[in-house]
Amino acid sequence: MVGSTVPTEHLDRVLELYSRLVAETRKEPGCVSYELLQRQDDPRELMLVEEWQSQEHLDAHTRTPHFVAIVGELDQLERAAPALIYNQLL
Repeated sequence: MVGSTVPTEHLDRVLELYSRLVAETRKEPGCVSYELLQRQDDPRELMLVEEWQSQEHLDAHTRTPHFVAIVGELDQLERAAPALIYNQLL
């Protein structure tokens, strides 16, 4: 999970970029789910929730051309929190 805060003036562009990122990522091998959530009470607060078959699939995702390009632009437009990685127990 990766949370981020987006300044209001960048929100439309950030949502456009995430739309592309989500669409491309869902096609990747090993992607179980890849969802962008937006807080109801503060639309500037986003949460990317992703599930991968393995750490290797996640690592490969971070090297794809679409990820590198889009995240490079997102880094200039939003303030992202550190990624939180969980293992499924049940």
